[in-house]
Amino acid sequence: MSLEVFTPKSLPPLPPGRSRYGVLGHPVAHSLSPILHHAAFQALDLDAEYLRIDVTSEQLVAAIPLLKKGGVQGWNCTLPHKSSMFSLLDDADSSALEVKSVNTVRVENGRLRGFSTDAPGWRAAVEEHWGIRPEKSRILVMGCGGVGQTLARSLAKSGCKALTLVNRDPTKAKKLFEELGSASAGRFPIRWVAWQSQDLDQALHETDLLIQGTSLGLKAEDPLPFDPSKLPPEAKIYDTVYRKDLTPLVQTARKLGYQAEDGLSMLLHQGALSFGIWTGRKAPTEKMRAALLGAAGRSP
Repeated sequence: MSLEVFTPKSLPPLPPGRSRYGVLGHPVAHSLSPILHHAAFQALDLDAEYLRIDVTSEQLVAAIPLLKKGGVQGWNCTLPHKSSMFSLLDDADSSALEVKSVNTVRVENGRLRGFSTDAPGWRAAVEEHWGIRPEKSRILVMGCGGVGQTLARSLAKSGCKALTLVNRDPTKAKKLFEELGSASAGRFPIRWVAWQSQDLDQALHETDLLIQGTSLGLKAEDPLPFDPSKLPPEAKIYDTVYRKDLTPLVQTARKLGYQAEDGLSMLLHQGALSFGIWTGRKAPTEKMRAALLGAAGRSP
């Protein structure tokens, strides 16, 4: 298993008979997805590999033919490509159409078919951790791009008790609010509030489940996106970012007595769904979980 970081131009020759998959992102060196998928390949005795492929936003369009030429039959998209890749698809599954985003691509006869396994992966993670039903929760989504936008769109369709949107750029939060207001059809309240404001403090106080969907936390020196102590004591925090060690937000929240989890469990469940899309096989989820926890230095 290679844990190198490749570019579309530096992909090595593909051995005969082997399937090739990968994860596209920038940065991508931190990704534990290769460990996750190689555990699945090994468990099912599949001759396949999964590579980290660094692609900047500016390189994404030019990368597609190089990936096809390099024999990549499918890939995951992580920051910052989920929305941009959606516009490059030849065909989109209903899961991608619903959230206008894609995290899983399958190459079919040279055409790109896109899927989004983020929302079902996240739902499986919070159900596993806390038995939460989003429909019964007041949810605050922090970050209106990438995964935050994806989860907000999914929640607007499926429903929740109340939905609050927050983004560092308020125009993005307002734009998503206007879109989701019509999608929810008045079934539950949706609002947006400004980053680091008194309105945010009040919104935090009224939150049952907070989804941290920004990139803050990828680096140990990143500031906390909000003050966890503003949440009610029973609130749960799900940080979609993950690190081998826990993110600063999760560490701080747990010290304050909150139940908080990072995105490792979401990675597991969305990755298992991606595996099934590419291979047509049921993912060996427990083997994948064990490999992922081992790589992150965590106990089962």
